Amino acid sequence: MQSRKPLAKLSTHSPILRLANELLQKIACYLPTDRDVLHFSQSCKDMWAKVFAGESAVWRDRFGRHYDTPRGKTYKELKAEYMTRAIVLNGEISFKEEENDRQYLWMEVIQTMFKEAVTLPMKPTASKTVAILKETLKKVNFLRLPEPENPGTSSPLFYALQLCLTAFALDLQVTEPCRRTDYDIQTIYSIEKSNVLSGDSEEDEFDNESQQSNESEFPPFEDGSENSFEDVSKSATHEPFIDHKNLNLAKLLQFRSFWQRHLLNTVEYTFQESFCALSEDFRPKVRKDDPNDTKLSSSWMGYYSCIHSTQIHPVQPRSITLRELRDRQTCADGESHIEEVEVMTLDLEHRPDLFWPEECKTIAPLAEVPDAKRVAFDGKQGSYGNEDSNLVFGFTEDIDVAHGGFSGWKRICFTICENVPQQDSPHLSPGTDGWVHIYEAVIIPGGRIMLGRWVDLKEPWAKGPFIFWDV
Repeated sequence: MQSRKPLAKLSTHSPILRLANELLQKIACYLPTDRDVLHFSQSCKDMWAKVFAGESAVWRDRFGRHYDTPRGKTYKELKAEYMTRAIVLNGEISFKEEENDRQYLWMEVIQTMFKEAVTLPMKPTASKTVAILKETLKKVNFLRLPEPENPGTSSPLFYALQLCLTAFALDLQVTEPCRRTDYDIQTIYSIEKSNVLSGDSEEDEFDNESQQSNESEFPPFEDGSENSFEDVSKSATHEPFIDHKNLNLAKLLQFRSFWQRHLLNTVEYTFQESFCALSEDFRPKVRKDDPNDTKLSSSWMGYYSCIHSTQIHPVQPRSITLRELRDRQTCADGESHIEEVEVMTLDLEHRPDLFWPEECKTIAPLAEVPDAKRVAFDGKQGSYGNEDSNLVFGFTEDIDVAHGGFSGWKRICFTICENVPQQDSPHLSPGTDGWVHIYEAVIIPGGRIMLGRWVDLKEPWAKGPFIFWDV
C-alpha cells in the first residue's frame, strides 16, 4: 500500500470521531480496497490512531478477505503479515538470476502461505490461500525454472518450496512444461556415468571394464529358477534412495521436472494425453480436506517410466549412448513395448505388522533411525478402468527433519508383485512367476503426492522414476 498525504482535515470535534473505536473500525471494514482504508485513516491523526493502528480489528477483516485466517494470531501480527504480502506479492520479481535477498523474501512469504494452506481447516468453500497461491504462481515464472542460470546457488528453501508446490507445477493453468535441460536423464534412471557413452554413434558399446565391474553386483536370474530371490538377498544392500537426515531435495526436484515435462508437454507424445484426459477430480491436489489426517491415503493414481529397450544389463549389456538415452527418455511413446499408457492405481490399507522381506531390503533397506515412526500397509495395484490387480505391501516412515524449512516429509517404500493373488499376502514365495518391483519415494508435505524411483528386484538394472498422487 502506498502512503500519501491526507485528502482532508477533520476537526477534532467532528461527530464521526466521537464514535467508539469499534464502530469506526467496523465502518472501515466495509471499504472495498486497501487504498480506501488508507485514505479513510489518513483523514487526520486521530482517525489514523483509531483505524490504522496495529491493534485495529480492521486487519483481521482485511486478512480474512484474502486468506484463510490462522488461529491465535493477534491483530498486530495479522497486520504485519498482510502488509508484507501486499508489498512482496505485488512487486515484480524474476528467478533467472542468482538467488538474492529479494527472491528469498518472496519464497519465505510463499512458504508461510503454503504452510497455512495445508494445515488450516477447510472452509465450506475452496481455500482462499490456495487460490492466492495459484494466482501468484501464474504471474511469477517460478515453477518453470527449477534451477537458476547459475547452478549450485539455490538455497534449501528453493528446492523444498518447489517440491511442495508440485501440484501447481502439474497444472497447465498455472505454469508450463519444463525443458529437457531442466533435469539430467541419467539421474532420472539412476544410471552411473561410467555405464553410458557420451558419443553420438549408436554403434558404440560399453567398455569391457565397466561391464566386468557390474557383473558381481546383481547376479542374473534364470527363467524358471526356484531360488530366484535367493541370489538377490546375498547381494550388497543399497543405501536408501530417500535419506531421512540428508534428503536430496535438488535430486528430487529433477524427478518433479521430468514429470512436469512429460505430463504437460504435447511434443513428447508420452504421458501427456493420458494425464490431460483425467477429470479435475483425479488431478494432483495441494492439500487434504482434513489437515489433521496424517494417515497414508488409501487411494492413489500415477505413472511409472522406463527405458525398456535400452536397459543396462550387467551381464549381457545392450548398446546404448547418451544421445539415445536423451532422445528416448521413456517407453511411453507408442513405438516401444508400452502401446497404450495406463494410469496406475493403488488401493491401500493399514496392516498391524510390518512385512518387508530381506530381498526387499537389498533395494530399499529400513532407515537406521532410532524410534522410527513406521507404519505398515498392504493392498493392491491396478490400472484405471481395469479390474486386474497385483499384490502390494510396504511401509511409511516419518521424517522428523524439517528439510528446507518444511516439516511433514515421509519416506514410503512398497513392493508390487505380479501374478500373486491377494489372499496369499503376506507370503512372498521364491517361486513367484511375475515381476517384482520395489518403489521408494518421498511423500511431500501435505501428504498428497509422492515422488521417487522403482527398481526391478529380479533385474535391478531395470529402474526408473514414478509419481503418485492421492485421490
